[in-house]
Parts: sequence; structure tokens; C-alpha cells
Amino acid sequence: MPDNLSIALYLLVIGMSITFGALFLLWGLMALLTALTAGSAGEAPAAAEGTESAAPSPPAQPDRSAQRRRAAAAAVAVALAREQAARRMATPTSTVSPWQAAGRMVRTRREGREQI
Repeated sequence: MPDNLSIALYLLVIGMSITFGALFLLWGLMALLTALTAGSAGEAPAAAEGTESAAPSPPAQPDRSAQRRRAAAAAVAVALAREQAARRMATPTSTVSPWQAAGRMVRTRREGREQI
């Protein structure tokens, strides 16, 4: 095998091993941090409890239907206000845009000069 090719393959192996090593290191650090932060947030891992339950019970939540109805009503009001504002802005003020008016003005000036 030529020397240049063997050196290139050697550098490739070293570079890829460093890349994958760094990826595995970051993966391990993320798993460690996730385990540490989940434990401090009050969520105990299932293995640490020592007992396995068939189905975990959902946490008790107070009835928030009134809050949800008010939030839905507020969201609808905001959406309607935005729609009305968009309609007002989309209404054309004139039938000719400024771009069209400028183009027509240039054309009329040219035509007027040719006739003189």
C-alpha cells in the first residue's frame, strides 16, 4: 500500500475515533445530568422505589374546567381581533398601487416627448 494512502487511512481512523468518543462522552454526560436533575425535582426513578406497580396512578389535579373555559374564550377573542385587524390592513386604499402609478407616469412622459 502506498505511504500516502496508509497515512490518510491512519488519520481517518484517529479522527473518527475522536469524533465518536466525544459523542459517547456527551451522551453519557447528558444521561448523567438527566438522572441527577430528575432525582432532585422530586421524581424518583422506578428502580429506586423497590416496588413495581402495574400502572402508575396519575397525580390528583383540581377541577380546572372554569379556567380552561375562560382561557378558550380569551383565545377566541384574540383570534377574532387579529382577524379583524388583518382585514382592515388588507383592504386596498386605491385600485392602483404606487408601483403601477409610477410606471404609468413614466410611460406617459415618454409618449408625450415623442409627440412633441
